[in-house]
Amino acid sequence: VSGGGGGGGKAKPPSGIASLMAEEQRRKEAAARREAEDKVAAAAAAAAAAPPSDAWLTRGIVVKCLHKRLAGGRYYKQKGTVEKLLDRYSAHVRMHASDDLLQLDQQDLETVIPKEGARVAVVGGEHRGTTATVRSIDMDAFSVVVRLEDGPRAGAELPLEYEAVCKLDSR
Repeated sequence: VSGGGGGGGKAKPPSGIASLMAEEQRRKEAAARREAEDKVAAAAAAAAAAPPSDAWLTRGIVVKCLHKRLAGGRYYKQKGTVEKLLDRYSAHVRMHASDDLLQLDQQDLETVIPKEGARVAVVGGEHRGTTATVRSIDMDAFSVVVRLEDGPRAGAELPLEYEAVCKLDSR
């Protein structure tokens, strides 16, 4: 004689309240998943829009090639002007001595510091994107004092590291 619960091992269908609770839980999980995906997408978009601090290439600056093996060393320590950015870290550079157009990576280039009185592009730091005039050069501290020509602090004189400025092509 059996106990009469006799469902034959089959589970009962969930009650109306249990079903509603399960559905609400699924909705909350899906909303949390969408919110997390949106945050990741927003962070990626912000990172793509803002240039990273280590990317300093910009059109119109004079750079020095540090690639020792390119064309058998022919361009090593030679200067050129950035004509076109290909991405954040590479550009077409027109070499001054030969007029050759090269595709170079930022890691194979360095900024050029001009003499006092010359114009520079600020390529790093909070004033990135502005132009300035070199007022003095401190070779011991590897820095320059510049007077900003534009931007919110136009007219201000401030010290910047060599890596934060680069000679503008005047040709």
